Amino acid sequence: MEAPRDKKRTLYLKESFQKFVYRLDNVTEIILWIGVSLILFAVVFHVIGRYFFGKTHMGTMELIRYTMVWTSMLGASNAFTSGEHIGMGLLKNKVSKRTWWWINLLANTLLCIFLVAMLIGGIKLSFINWNQISLGMQIPMFYPYLAIPVGALFMFFHVLLDILNIIISNKFI
Repeated sequence: MEAPRDKKRTLYLKESFQKFVYRLDNVTEIILWIGVSLILFAVVFHVIGRYFFGKTHMGTMELIRYTMVWTSMLGASNAFTSGEHIGMGLLKNKVSKRTWWWINLLANTLLCIFLVAMLIGGIKLSFINWNQISLGMQIPMFYPYLAIPVGALFMFFHVLLDILNIIISNKFI
């Protein structure tokens, strides 16, 4: 009697978490568009300033660099949605469904462990650089370094959702 009820709870948890991750993806996608647009504008501004006026704003290259770091980390998290981060399709066709299930679960679990380490290390690194000020933009280096734990956290959510999907699917039985 309890098994169907537990399965309903698990499915509800998975669906709720999946909605959260997809909403997070939508927000991240908007931020990515803004980031890429900002990079484009800053590069054009920098080139025009250098070649036509002979001088540039000191913070332009820093803005480009830091925005590129943020878009890379957030873009990597968005790549998890479509599965573009993994290239194991060739291996999937060579092993049984049961073996593939275990390989997939193990790979995602190891990735989860790595992302937790990246999250913790990124938070420590960010706070270590709180008092360091960037030369061009005059902001604490905490903000550029914060891209590491934020990106790791967003990727962690995706991997956790993948693990939930793997466990719930359990199609090899």
